[in-house]
Amino acid sequence: MRYLGIALGLIIAAHLGGCANLNKTQKGALLGGGAGALAGQVIGGDTKGTLIGTGVGALGGALSGNYLESKENQARHQGYHRGYNQGYQQGTGQPQPLAQSGEPPSDSNW
Repeated sequence: MRYLGIALGLIIAAHLGGCANLNKTQKGALLGGGAGALAGQVIGGDTKGTLIGTGVGALGGALSGNYLESKENQARHQGYHRGYNQGYQQGTGQPQPLAQSGEPPSDSNW
């Protein structure tokens, strides 16, 4: 039974590699659920322990993934506003006139 749990965990871990379009919360829930199922099976040795481990692991993984995702979004948001403000400050000076040479170039369609 122990080897079945280990094999199941390896299969779940291999499938997580194909979940590129999931966000960090979803990946955390899947990874935590798989780890919790393994831990529940090893500790409890029965179906009840496996189910409890799965639930607790999925909840913990989802919470930690959500926390990491919110920190990443916050950093991205701050970086955007920092760059926006720098660009705005550079653009608040007097506009420079365009250099004009009189006649348009001969290849233009004027």
